[in-house]
Amino acid sequence: MELHTRARATRAGAVVAALLTAALLSSATTTNRSSAAHTAALPQAAALSPGPAAARAAAAVSSLVHELPNFPDSYRVGALFALTGQVHHYCTASVVDSPHRNLVITAAHCVHSGAGGGYRSGLGFAPGYRDSTYPAGMWRVHSELVAPGWRESTDPDVDVAFLVMEPRDGRNIEDVVGGNPLETGGQPGRTRMIGYPDTTDAPVSCTGTATRYSDTQLRIYCPGFTAGTSGGPWLADPDPWGGGDVTGVIGGYQYGGNSPDISYSSYFDDQVEALYEQAATE
Repeated sequence: MELHTRARATRAGAVVAALLTAALLSSATTTNRSSAAHTAALPQAAALSPGPAAARAAAAVSSLVHELPNFPDSYRVGALFALTGQVHHYCTASVVDSPHRNLVITAAHCVHSGAGGGYRSGLGFAPGYRDSTYPAGMWRVHSELVAPGWRESTDPDVDVAFLVMEPRDGRNIEDVVGGNPLETGGQPGRTRMIGYPDTTDAPVSCTGTATRYSDTQLRIYCPGFTAGTSGGPWLADPDPWGGGDVTGVIGGYQYGGNSPDISYSSYFDDQVEALYEQAATE
């Protein structure tokens, strides 16, 4: 099983580091006191006499805080928009952790028409889209990548695409909302599925048990996943804050399913791993 760097662990580590730094600064002036006194004394860290050590610690805390995502983990999922003509959302996508912090995952059929066709252009992604607003901004897609099997034969076993996002205001998308780890080669189990029906301005979510439909396809029973939810992530080991490990996206068999109550995903195997590695270099 391949599990990429856990963004939420990095985020938690940054918080702990910041708190430890603040506690160390505080301890210089609050020795031999109770736990309550230590807590009360934390704000006094800023009153330490200026010096190289204090300046470095303050800078480290400031840097760590600024690296933290600005939104809840659930905002890593959003709506995929066509920005040409009448602007509308038609699929779902989500941010995945990557070295350049600029990758989004969705279904291949959302961005490429398959054999004999090509990529869609003029796309945007709105993480955390709610009530016709873009709380984390509208991010333009710089480039799209699907597997050769999809381009050449519309293979449902590789109905997965990675989108490289353009930065906004000097920041990459993962810097703003964080990114869920991508997991390949895992075993299906408890899974949260999220998607944006194209007739609503809010996501639907359901937690169920993913199972093998075949060696190359996964299946889950969850009601209410209508048109527009394609590309929505399957999150294994979902946490209370809305994050989890991406083990699938709504797609694959029957482009994700002919019934709103049964959804499918291509199984994330070595082909998906190779596609991710290629996208991560861009």
